[in-house]
Amino acid sequence: MPYRSKELLQQWVEEYAGAGEGSPGVIEVLTHDEGAGADTGLVVMRMGDLPSDVYLHPVGPGAPDWTVNFGPRERDLTMTARKLRGLAQELTKAAALCEFFEAKSVQHDLDSGRASA
Repeated sequence: MPYRSKELLQQWVEEYAGAGEGSPGVIEVLTHDEGAGADTGLVVMRMGDLPSDVYLHPVGPGAPDWTVNFGPRERDLTMTARKLRGLAQELTKAAALCEFFEAKSVQHDLDSGRASA
């Protein structure tokens, strides 16, 4: 089984949502081929208050750490304090999802024998 395949990431997203954490924006799990057959997975979030996509993905194949990338914008981003607070809440949820993926990655490594406790 590929490490953090699309199917595995989809299970993690469903587990996260099922634990009452909610879904930050719209989450889509995509197959992300890093080359040489390494399926590292890619999660795309579409946030209501941010006009670009947010990408969550492992730092590298087999790494438990995850990173967040913000897609490019075509224009300046100007918003009211209320919109900014909404964006901050969405970003906090994105950070929590990223931390969840990091914890799941560590556990996945332990369960598969790739890492020691």
